[in-house]
Amino acid sequence: MKLIKYIVFFTFLRFTSAQVSAPDLRCLQVLSNGDVKLTWIAPSDPSNQFYSYTIYSSINSYGPFTNIGTVSSISITNFTHVGASANTQSHYYYITTQYGSSGSSSSSGSFTLQSIFLNTVQNTGAAAVNCIYNNLKNPPLPSTANTFTLSRTYPIGVWNILSISSNTTYPDTISICSYSYNYVVEIADNSGCISSSNIQGGIYKNNKIPNQLNIDSISVMPNGQTVFGWHYPYDQTIVKYTLYQNIGGVATAFDTLAGINNTVYSFTPTTANTSTVGLHVSAIDSCGNKSTFDNQPYITMFLTATYDSCKYASNLNWNPYLKMPGGLKEYWIYYSVNGSQYIKIGTSNTNSFVHNNVSPGQNVCYFVRAVNTPANITASSNRTCFFSKQVRTSAFAYLRLASVLSKNNNLINFYVDTTYKFSGINLLRSEDNTNYSVINTQNYNGTSLYSFNDNNALNSLKPYYYKAQIIDACGNLRIYSNIAKTIFLTAAGDNEQTTSKKLVWTNYFGFNAGVSGYNVYRIINGVKLASPIGSTSLNDSIFIDNVIDESTNGSKIEHQVEAIESLGNIYGFQDKSVSNIVDVYNNDLLFIPNAFSPKGVNKTWKPIPHFIDINEYTVKVFNKWGNKVWESSNQSDAWNGENCTPDVYVYIINYKNSRGEYKEAKGSILLLE
Repeated sequence: MKLIKYIVFFTFLRFTSAQVSAPDLRCLQVLSNGDVKLTWIAPSDPSNQFYSYTIYSSINSYGPFTNIGTVSSISITNFTHVGASANTQSHYYYITTQYGSSGSSSSSGSFTLQSIFLNTVQNTGAAAVNCIYNNLKNPPLPSTANTFTLSRTYPIGVWNILSISSNTTYPDTISICSYSYNYVVEIADNSGCISSSNIQGGIYKNNKIPNQLNIDSISVMPNGQTVFGWHYPYDQTIVKYTLYQNIGGVATAFDTLAGINNTVYSFTPTTANTSTVGLHVSAIDSCGNKSTFDNQPYITMFLTATYDSCKYASNLNWNPYLKMPGGLKEYWIYYSVNGSQYIKIGTSNTNSFVHNNVSPGQNVCYFVRAVNTPANITASSNRTCFFSKQVRTSAFAYLRLASVLSKNNNLINFYVDTTYKFSGINLLRSEDNTNYSVINTQNYNGTSLYSFNDNNALNSLKPYYYKAQIIDACGNLRIYSNIAKTIFLTAAGDNEQTTSKKLVWTNYFGFNAGVSGYNVYRIINGVKLASPIGSTSLNDSIFIDNVIDESTNGSKIEHQVEAIESLGNIYGFQDKSVSNIVDVYNNDLLFIPNAFSPKGVNKTWKPIPHFIDINEYTVKVFNKWGNKVWESSNQSDAWNGENCTPDVYVYIINYKNSRGEYKEAKGSILLLE
């Protein structure tokens, strides 16, 4: 029994080892005449049982399959299906191996592969040819490449690769009007063979009207020319573009731009400097098909600017920028002054902008840039420039003089150019010629002469500086006048000579022609002498005055200095300015005779006062019984002793000295025979 089992097992093992598998079918190559060349890898046959290969074919994946030929050598690994007509439809193939005695045994079939059939369909009214083809097997063989190579002949006889892709469709754009193209699809196997489709060809036409172009922007260049740009078109058949200018609402062709890549055009006329420019663009393909365009043209922004010379502000206005790709985000405003680089000064969400604080007397320029929401597309307006003129106003304001009127009042006179009307004039005062403040204002009075009073001056303590500033017709502060400084006078006594007074003053400045010199005046009991008591040169500001000759004229002696303007004032004036008044205090003196004789040499008795207020003076004489015998309030009067006997008499003198002090002097008089 064991022997029988061993024999049966040996026989089975011998039979199993003698089987030969089907070949590994890898490639199907459709030849130019429609025949199909099959390529495979031979199976293993260690027992030399191979007899032949049998090739089967069908036009359907489900059969029936027909035996189309055999190959009797295991080493032959290809077969051509003659007359397959695979250029009209796809064919399915598989192969079996016959082995054993006279090929009595047959292997199972190889993988079934489908020849690649390439079909081309041109879209109606389009410029695309759709290439459609199939896989060798679904799913593909592991050894088959992942991508197809689609090639096309152009020009005739020259194959060019169109696509390397795993897709089984490809839209080929027809770039010329009408042409005879051939297409073929190939896919490689890692064994080295290549499967290919039928060669599909024909005359294909571009029937598609190009798409309407997407405009990027329309901008104005600094020189006033217009630049117009659009997206690179989807239609690859475009050969040129036609440019139109919108004139009176009518699109009028004016130029042609050749080449699909030329998507920017410069409109050389500088019309955009004076008005808006509206442009259209239309694409034309190789067959003369022309795209439509929007009836509404793309219009440049035309920027205008006006200068408010009162507010020192530029008012900018422009037409809205329409049809911005991605939507309009905002406008950016740029500014240049006197030819400097443009800088961004602000943004606006409307089509206007006010630029404040624009300095007058400048050459200023502006342009506006429209920005889309993603901020990747911009469009610029024209440049607009102007000179920022101010309102015309006085060419000059001349401070004629600043002069002291009293202890607390100064007079300031101005001469102003009235060629152009102004609003008013400010008077400014300073104590240090650095920090000025406005202390008074006068409105325009129609004349060229203006006079101010400063009623809050402390002239006995300090000098003051003055100047004026013109207020133009807009209310803006404009030109300043020259500066004038008042004269500040001080006086001091001489310790050795009590009647000598030293006068010192600050120099006056402000006269257009300068100071020629100074006059010094005395003021006696409030009355200024008609003539000066002395003069100095323009560089001499010290004067010594001996007032002894005024001792009997009154108690109050004051001084004042006067500055005299030199000749040659350009405005034709020659003015004078006076200082503050300073008091000169002198000690009061009384010279009183102690006796007189009406019949002798000194016939009268007369006190002689010095530096006493003659208006505040009284003298009385009394006898020894206390009776008043004589009285006078005139310092020039003398007592002659009339009706009085020789005796001793008493006098009383009441007076006010130069310091304003009331005093009394008493004594006796001897009346002689």
